[in-house]
Amino acid sequence: MKPAEKLADARTAFEHGAHARARDLAWRAAASAARVNDAEVLAGVVSLTEALPDSEQLRVYAEAALEDARNGTRPPSAAERLFGIFKRRDAP
Repeated sequence: MKPAEKLADARTAFEHGAHARARDLAWRAAASAARVNDAEVLAGVVSLTEALPDSEQLRVYAEAALEDARNGTRPPSAAERLFGIFKRRDAP
């Protein structure tokens, strides 16, 4: 499922009063969007957190990921970190 689809599902859950489900789906949307620097979805998650109860941590995460997406940066993935360890070991 694409990040935009996860965000759409989160919005639907929120509209139906399923706040815990909406928060879970919004986390998934934010994490997926952060991996591919999808600023549009991340902005949507930030917007949703303004109305979603108990979503402060999600808002902080989404805002940081949105800033990274807008700057064209992102933290390395777990695989990139792992392969980086192997590269350092092999370096002379």
